[in-house]
This record gives sequence, C-alpha cells and structure tokens, in this order.
Amino acid sequence: MSERHVNGSTTVETAGFLPATTAWFARTFPDGPTTAQTLAWTHIARGENVLLVSPTGTGKTLAAFLVALDRLASRKLAGDTAPRVSTVYISPLKALDNDVARNLEGPRTGLTVELAKTGATVTLDAAVRTGDTTQAARASQLKTPPDVLITTPESLALLLVGKGRRILDRVDTLILDEIHSVAGTKRGVH
Repeated sequence: MSERHVNGSTTVETAGFLPATTAWFARTFPDGPTTAQTLAWTHIARGENVLLVSPTGTGKTLAAFLVALDRLASRKLAGDTAPRVSTVYISPLKALDNDVARNLEGPRTGLTVELAKTGATVTLDAAVRTGDTTQAARASQLKTPPDVLITTPESLALLLVGKGRRILDRVDTLILDEIHSVAGTKRGVH
C-alpha cells in the first residue's frame, strides 16, 4: 500500500496539469497522489533535474511520465503535432521496458479519452527500442518517431552515434529508471 499525500501543497488539482490529465488521474487514483508524486511534480514541471527515491509502489515512474504526457498533450493541443521523440525512458532491464510500455498504455489512453470528451483529438505514441527490436520497427521509428521512446542504455548509445541521433534532437524529458543499477558501472558510461 503506497502512502498517500494528504496535507501537502501540491495535489493533482493544483499541480498545473491540463484538466484532462487531472480528470484521468482523479478517476484512476481516487485516493489521490502519493507523497513521492506530489513532492516531485512541481520540480519536474519546472524542468529541474529530479532524483526521486521512494519505495516500490509509490508512483515514481508515473510521477515523471504524467508531467511528460501532460506537456506532450499541451504541445499537441497548441498545434505542434510533428512526430518527434519528446520523452526518453531508459531502463537497464530490457524486460522492464516492455512492462513500462504496457503500464504507460493506461495513462496514454486515459488522457486521450479525456481529451476526446472536450472535442480534441490527440494521440500519444510510445515505442520500445532494445536489442530485440526488429529492423523494420527500428526503421519505422526513424521515419515516424514516437512521442515516448522506451529503451536501454546500450540501445540509446547506438542511437546517439547512428542515424537515430536526429530523432533525439528535441527531447525535453529523460527518465532514467533503476539508476543504482547503472551508476558506477560500465553500462552507466552509456
């Protein structure tokens, strides 16, 4: 059971999210945000570097992704719908990438549904790129970049030195999960 933040200064309603984001979150998490989320949102939204350390199940990944998805939806609502990677999620665990992609489906779909209620049509795309990604999928990602790219340190390193570098030129959010698994290791160099 994750701790819920009740008496803090930031709530889902006051975090500066789009009404659609607030509505999705409130419907999905009726008990409100966790302490980790409320403490992180303001800093993440300001574009600050944030190291979020909190027990498993306290919503760390969603804290970062919710701000990123909200920002992405705002950009698209303002008319900037050009395909580009806005958010990169890096995990040292390839299996975790697929889990994150599945878990991210809920907020992406939920936000899209809430925006549709206002008459807005916004699509929030995500794709996984690891050593297991097919050549066809890699080519497709280069041709039409996803909004969110979920990858590993090694795959990101390859993107940065190859043709993929150009799809990363407008990234505004980088989420590095399980940092303790890569900090101070050869993989961390990537």
